[in-house]
Amino acid sequence: MTDLQKEYAEDAWKIALRSEIITAMTGEPAEIDRAHAEVGYYYQCCAPASLYKYYSDKPVNLDAVRNNKMWYSAPCNFNDVFDCDIAIDEQAVFNSALKLFPDKRGMRAGSPMWKNLRLEVNRALKLLRDQFDALRNTTGVSCFSESDDSLLMWAHYANNHRGICVEYDLLEVSAKLGFSAVPVIYSDDRTCFNFLNLQTIEKDSLGIFIQSLTSKSPEWDYEKEWRIVRDQEACGENWNDGKKGALLEMICPSSVILGCAAQPEFEKEVKEYCNSNKINLYQMEKDKGKYQLNRKPILEFDKAENSDK
Repeated sequence: MTDLQKEYAEDAWKIALRSEIITAMTGEPAEIDRAHAEVGYYYQCCAPASLYKYYSDKPVNLDAVRNNKMWYSAPCNFNDVFDCDIAIDEQAVFNSALKLFPDKRGMRAGSPMWKNLRLEVNRALKLLRDQFDALRNTTGVSCFSESDDSLLMWAHYANNHRGICVEYDLLEVSAKLGFSAVPVIYSDDRTCFNFLNLQTIEKDSLGIFIQSLTSKSPEWDYEKEWRIVRDQEACGENWNDGKKGALLEMICPSSVILGCAAQPEFEKEVKEYCNSNKINLYQMEKDKGKYQLNRKPILEFDKAENSDK
């Protein structure tokens, strides 16, 4: 296996992609241009062609898909208590601040200057915590998967296989929303703020926040998750304070997949929508010999068009 193949197989490229996206969102102009080029490379050469969104069979979900809309929820609504929960290592932050002291002179613990610095660092950390809490309540996030056939995803997010799984083309999403789809990195280590530079604290804190939004425990890795993050400015007047989220514009789906336990009335509505908009429609069915789902075609407009030529 070549080094490039190993990098792809081990998903190291996802860590690199996330890093470049953070740079594109927080860096200086020259850094941003370079980061955009790198993100484009990873999207074109490494990322999956499609991302999938699982929905239950509630009418509000189908209405959103019909209208090319998507709900973005604040992280405070998520079911993982560690989601976007940033650890702050206060001692490490203070130690990093000590290293920034002019001329790198020593400072006696408990001295007046040491106490003043400690107070300044504590004030900065309190502001930082308040900022992180505010972002958890005002940032919109929509979650996707690389997989359309996950038994757990169908059970947990599509009402026990009664809902749908909607396919979106990643490059089309990028063209409409910018470089906003970020892969989730699964790690045993939580995102931790452990340094402090008062000159770059705003940029650093935003980068840490995006990192925390896209970091989860390995127990969740079956989701193969990606996230689209929309800030307060992008959500704008669409933000619903009561529900902590926003319904925003999305591209038209590439295809829709019905769950294997979809009910007849819901199945009929989905089929009518796909037929009228020439969207490929499939349905999952249980494999006869294995614990897996197989996708069978219901409507395939691209194949029908090719057969007519």
